[in-house]
Amino acid sequence: MSCIYVQTWQDTYLGVVPFDYLYGMSADRYEQAFSEELEGRQILSYVAEYNGRVVGFTTGGFERHGNEIYSGEIYTLYVLKNYQRRGVGRQLVERLTRRFSHYGIHSMIVQVLRQNPYRNFYRKINGMRVGMQGLPFAGEMLDVESYGWIDTSLIRG
Repeated sequence: MSCIYVQTWQDTYLGVVPFDYLYGMSADRYEQAFSEELEGRQILSYVAEYNGRVVGFTTGGFERHGNEIYSGEIYTLYVLKNYQRRGVGRQLVERLTRRFSHYGIHSMIVQVLRQNPYRNFYRKINGMRVGMQGLPFAGEMLDVESYGWIDTSLIRG
Protein backbone atom coordinates (compact mmCIF):
# COMPACT_ATOMS: atom_id res chain seq x y z
CA MET A 1 0.00 0.00 0.00
CA SER A 2 2.81 2.40 0.80
CA CYS A 3 4.24 2.16 -2.74
CA ILE A 4 0.83 3.10 -4.17
CA TYR A 5 0.49 5.93 -1.65
CA VAL A 6 3.87 7.44 -2.60
CA GLN A 7 3.37 6.97 -6.35
CA THR A 8 -0.11 8.52 -6.40
CA TRP A 9 1.04 11.51 -4.34
CA GLN A 10 3.96 12.10 -6.69
CA ASP A 11 1.73 11.75 -9.76
CA THR A 12 -1.12 13.88 -8.42
CA TYR A 13 0.42 16.62 -6.32
CA LEU A 14 3.44 17.76 -8.32
CA GLY A 15 3.14 21.55 -8.34
CA VAL A 16 0.64 21.46 -5.49
CA VAL A 17 2.73 20.45 -2.49
CA PRO A 18 6.40 21.34 -2.06
CA PHE A 19 8.68 19.38 -4.40
CA ASP A 20 11.07 18.47 -1.56
CA TYR A 21 8.22 16.90 0.37
CA LEU A 22 7.01 14.81 -2.59
CA TYR A 23 10.38 13.45 -3.55
CA GLY A 24 11.41 12.92 0.03
CA MET A 25 8.56 10.44 0.41
CA SER A 26 9.66 6.87 1.07
CA ALA A 27 7.59 3.71 0.72
CA ASP A 28 9.52 2.18 3.62
CA ARG A 29 8.71 5.09 5.92
CA TYR A 30 5.03 5.03 5.01
CA GLU A 31 4.84 1.25 5.41
CA GLN A 32 5.86 1.74 9.02
CA ALA A 33 3.41 4.66 9.43
CA PHE A 34 0.53 2.57 8.02
CA SER A 35 1.36 -0.28 10.38
CA GLU A 36 1.40 2.07 13.38
CA GLU A 37 -1.89 3.66 12.32
CA LEU A 38 -3.61 0.29 12.00
CA GLU A 39 -2.28 -0.97 15.31
CA GLY A 40 -4.92 -0.92 18.02
CA ARG A 41 -7.53 0.87 15.88
CA GLN A 42 -10.61 -0.35 14.16
CA ILE A 43 -9.78 0.57 10.58
CA LEU A 44 -11.29 -1.10 7.54
CA SER A 45 -9.04 -1.56 4.53
CA TYR A 46 -9.64 -2.90 1.03
CA VAL A 47 -7.27 -3.37 -1.88
CA ALA A 48 -7.94 -3.63 -5.61
CA GLU A 49 -5.88 -6.06 -7.64
CA TYR A 50 -5.34 -6.46 -11.36
CA ASN A 51 -3.56 -9.61 -12.54
CA GLY A 52 -2.29 -10.23 -9.02
CA ARG A 53 -0.87 -6.71 -8.61
CA VAL A 54 -2.30 -4.26 -6.08
CA VAL A 55 -3.42 -1.17 -8.02
CA GLY A 56 -5.39 0.71 -5.38
CA PHE A 57 -6.61 0.75 -1.81
CA THR A 58 -8.95 2.48 0.59
CA THR A 59 -9.15 2.74 4.35
CA GLY A 60 -11.89 4.09 6.55
CA GLY A 61 -13.73 3.84 9.80
CA PHE A 62 -15.50 5.97 12.34
CA GLU A 63 -15.25 9.73 11.72
CA ARG A 64 -12.18 11.01 13.60
CA HIS A 65 -12.90 14.70 14.28
CA GLY A 66 -16.18 14.72 16.21
CA ASN A 67 -18.47 15.62 13.33
CA GLU A 68 -22.07 15.42 14.52
CA ILE A 69 -23.57 14.68 11.10
CA TYR A 70 -21.27 12.06 9.59
CA SER A 71 -20.43 8.92 11.56
CA GLY A 72 -17.99 7.38 9.06
CA GLU A 73 -14.97 8.63 7.18
CA ILE A 74 -12.90 7.60 4.19
CA TYR A 75 -9.37 7.99 5.50
CA THR A 76 -7.55 7.13 2.28
CA LEU A 77 -8.40 6.30 -1.32
CA TYR A 78 -5.58 5.83 -3.79
CA VAL A 79 -5.59 4.23 -7.25
CA LEU A 80 -2.55 4.11 -9.54
CA LYS A 81 -2.84 6.53 -12.45
CA ASN A 82 -3.05 3.84 -15.16
CA TYR A 83 -6.04 2.23 -13.39
CA GLN A 84 -8.06 5.37 -12.74
CA ARG A 85 -11.33 6.03 -14.55
CA ARG A 86 -12.03 2.28 -14.74
CA GLY A 87 -14.39 2.01 -11.77
CA VAL A 88 -11.70 0.86 -9.32
CA GLY A 89 -12.22 3.76 -6.90
CA ARG A 90 -15.98 3.37 -7.00
CA GLN A 91 -15.75 -0.36 -6.26
CA LEU A 92 -13.41 0.29 -3.34
CA VAL A 93 -15.74 2.91 -1.85
CA GLU A 94 -18.80 0.69 -2.39
CA ARG A 95 -17.08 -2.20 -0.61
CA LEU A 96 -16.06 0.08 2.25
CA THR A 97 -19.58 1.47 2.71
CA ARG A 98 -21.13 -2.00 2.63
CA ARG A 99 -18.83 -2.94 5.49
CA PHE A 100 -19.62 0.36 7.26
CA SER A 101 -23.25 -0.69 7.44
CA HIS A 102 -22.25 -3.70 9.59
CA TYR A 103 -20.93 -1.20 12.15
CA GLY A 104 -24.03 1.00 12.04
CA ILE A 105 -22.28 3.64 9.91
CA HIS A 106 -24.69 4.99 7.29
CA SER A 107 -23.23 8.45 6.67
CA MET A 108 -19.66 9.47 5.91
CA ILE A 109 -17.29 12.25 5.00
CA VAL A 110 -13.97 12.54 3.19
CA GLN A 111 -11.44 15.33 2.99
CA VAL A 112 -9.48 15.98 -0.19
CA LEU A 113 -7.02 18.67 -1.25
CA ARG A 114 -8.86 21.28 -3.30
CA GLN A 115 -6.12 21.19 -5.94
CA ASN A 116 -6.48 17.44 -6.38
CA PRO A 117 -7.58 17.07 -10.03
CA TYR A 118 -9.53 13.91 -9.13
CA ARG A 119 -11.68 15.39 -6.35
CA ASN A 120 -14.74 15.50 -8.63
CA PHE A 121 -14.78 11.71 -8.30
CA TYR A 122 -16.60 12.22 -5.01
CA ARG A 123 -19.33 14.26 -6.72
CA LYS A 124 -19.71 11.53 -9.33
CA ILE A 125 -20.51 9.05 -6.58
CA ASN A 126 -23.15 11.38 -5.10
CA GLY A 127 -21.00 13.18 -2.54
CA MET A 128 -22.00 16.72 -1.69
CA ARG A 129 -19.40 19.38 -1.01
CA VAL A 130 -20.03 20.23 2.62
CA GLY A 131 -17.12 22.44 3.55
CA MET A 132 -13.66 23.83 2.96
CA GLN A 133 -10.88 24.78 5.29
CA GLY A 134 -7.22 25.67 5.15
CA LEU A 135 -4.79 23.27 6.76
CA PRO A 136 -1.05 23.72 7.30
CA PHE A 137 0.93 21.13 5.37
CA ALA A 138 4.68 20.90 4.76
CA GLY A 139 5.17 24.56 5.57
CA GLU A 140 2.32 25.80 3.38
CA MET A 141 -1.40 26.41 3.85
CA LEU A 142 -3.49 24.17 1.59
CA ASP A 143 -7.24 24.24 1.01
CA VAL A 144 -9.07 21.03 1.85
CA GLU A 145 -12.61 20.32 0.68
CA SER A 146 -14.98 17.96 2.47
CA TYR A 147 -17.55 15.81 0.69
CA GLY A 148 -20.32 14.07 2.59
CA TRP A 149 -22.99 11.44 2.19
CA ILE A 150 -25.96 11.53 4.58
CA ASP A 151 -26.91 8.11 3.25
CA THR A 152 -24.06 5.92 2.02
CA SER A 153 -26.49 3.65 0.17
CA LEU A 154 -26.67 6.45 -2.44
CA ILE A 155 -23.18 5.47 -3.56
CA ARG A 156 -24.34 2.04 -4.58
CA GLY A 157 -27.21 3.60 -6.49
